[in-house]
Amino acid sequence: MIHEQEARKILETALKSGAEFAELFFEDREESNMKCVKEEVQGLKTVRIFGAGIYVISGTSSIYVYSNDCSYEGLLHLAKQASEMINLKRKEQIRIPDRFQGPVMSNPNPVKIYPATVEGRKKQKVLRETAKAALFAGPEILSLNTDYFDTDQRIWVINSEGLSVKDRRVTTRLRLQVAVSDGRQSFYNWEDYTHPSGFEVYEREQGYTEFARDMVKRTRQMMDGVAVPPSNVPVVLEAGSCGTLWHESCGHSLEACAIAAKNSAFVGKLGQKVASEKVTLIDDGTIPGLYGSSVIDDEGHVRQKNILIENGILKSYLCDRFHGSMIGMKSNGCGRRQNYTYAPTARMSNTYLAPGEDDEEEMIRSVPEGLYVKSIGGGTGGMQFSLEVKEGWWIKNGELAYPVKGLMLTGNGLDVIRKIDRVGKRLEYDGGGFCGAASGLIPTTTFQPRVRIAEMAIGG
Repeated sequence: MIHEQEARKILETALKSGAEFAELFFEDREESNMKCVKEEVQGLKTVRIFGAGIYVISGTSSIYVYSNDCSYEGLLHLAKQASEMINLKRKEQIRIPDRFQGPVMSNPNPVKIYPATVEGRKKQKVLRETAKAALFAGPEILSLNTDYFDTDQRIWVINSEGLSVKDRRVTTRLRLQVAVSDGRQSFYNWEDYTHPSGFEVYEREQGYTEFARDMVKRTRQMMDGVAVPPSNVPVVLEAGSCGTLWHESCGHSLEACAIAAKNSAFVGKLGQKVASEKVTLIDDGTIPGLYGSSVIDDEGHVRQKNILIENGILKSYLCDRFHGSMIGMKSNGCGRRQNYTYAPTARMSNTYLAPGEDDEEEMIRSVPEGLYVKSIGGGTGGMQFSLEVKEGWWIKNGELAYPVKGLMLTGNGLDVIRKIDRVGKRLEYDGGGFCGAASGLIPTTTFQPRVRIAEMAIGG
């Protein structure tokens, strides 16, 4: 690893053609993965990723170059390439502050047991116990795959404004993929057991084995679901991970990259009413124990709580440095990337709907006919979105009548968030997931209280 004075020379070289800003991003990442088919463990795979990227910005122009050669000479050559590529040919050059410094903050996701210090046999034990719990959960299982993953990422961001800051992010994850059968039909499902922590999460066996048993039992229940015809009906979304609705229906459209490209219905609407007055939407990368939290973003900015929509009024966008400057706003800690091979861009972290004052039971009780969604699967985002109903029930005369399957929620983001007519009091979250976009795959969490949409399109 280079030292700060060498980093200064590299940044000065990147700025030589007259750019306004230069940044060095270093990454050192360890990952491991272990697979289990039924109860047979198939071995441990480990990988070490080490590299750096140089980001050069001037006005509406930017260049990002990267390499796994992190020697001083290699990075100096990379900086020369970046400077030549942006090719501004200005005589004046930005002066880098004499001293680098950065914030010192506590990690919102502290780690007790780093995964690299754990023997492989202990990770095997977790896999076998998870698989065994799933296999003995009740229904006939046609296939069962269990995967264990852990990641330990260490980053260093140093830039031409004098910022030098480091962060370490550790996550662990189990993925369960199962196909169940009743002898006449079969049904496939998958779910993740995710934690922004070290191996200490597996010290309590009951947590991950109960996850496996519950997942298999719910999969068997989903197999018995009834197909219902396309319609427009009231939709009740359960508290917790159904918050994916907000991520896909309007979260991406509130990112500065979409605003700068004028590829969002929220362009030019700051200060205007864009949603039901019951909607207060927040993105917060500081919340302890959540998958999308960290000390800093991937540009070295301190993470913060960003209120995007407040009581239906559009208040802010999610901004990274580059795209934020294009719309006249500063970064608010949302510049994120998968790894050193990506330039950062504005991304969500922990996106949630703030709790309201409505009665959760009344939301269902007052619906003559409609849909109750227990959990949401994959789909496509943007202002026109489509989401899989992973686990749902049909509401008949204010009661949950029978499970349904094969349904998608579709709609226009602005239209849907204007039709929120109930928001419950109890905010819940569970687990976390991943979001894939321009700067790669990043960990996120989406959650909410129970909500009701007065009318929404559902279809097969």
